[in-house]
Amino acid sequence: MRTFTIKLLGVIRYVRPDGNPLRRPVDRTHVRMMIVLGLLFVVLAPLSVVVTARLAGGAGARAERVQAQTRHRVEAVVVDTSPTGSRGVLDETVRIGWHDRAGAYHTAVVPAAGNETIGAHRTIWIDHIGRLTTHPRKHSQTVADSVMAATTALTMLALLFSAARMLIEHRLDRRRLELWEREWAAVAPRWTGLP
Repeated sequence: MRTFTIKLLGVIRYVRPDGNPLRRPVDRTHVRMMIVLGLLFVVLAPLSVVVTARLAGGAGARAERVQAQTRHRVEAVVVDTSPTGSRGVLDETVRIGWHDRAGAYHTAVVPAAGNETIGAHRTIWIDHIGRLTTHPRKHSQTVADSVMAATTALTMLALLFSAARMLIEHRLDRRRLELWEREWAAVAPRWTGLP
């Protein structure tokens, strides 16, 4: 805590006008801009995290509800254990068949789950049309997506503020160099004796 207090007092001492001839107005401007940029980040970072997490969480919750209503679990039966893959070579796949809610029969080639034989039963998920799909979205996926979105928003904001800080420092450093050159041009003849 003592170190933080000493640093805070140093910043306050550096920012306030004190008549130090070595501290130029551009130096004070630099410190003030860095303080403003830091305060903006402290305010905007939590705000962006909360807003992003809520938006991602809301979208995920809506997807959970829709998928829970439109996806159904059915029992499929292995109808063929020797289908060929898309490249024409024998893969470890099987053809399964199932009936949707309307009674229509569907088949699909899926990866084999161990040593399945013809007639083996497998639980699958289908959509409202009867096509093969994945299980409905879990709440843990929504939470993970919300955390990832909030982390990404915070990272992007930090990168934006870092770029702004670098731009500000670059511009102010150029101004400092111009001032130093001007002052050196005025002082150099007195010190060196050269015109």
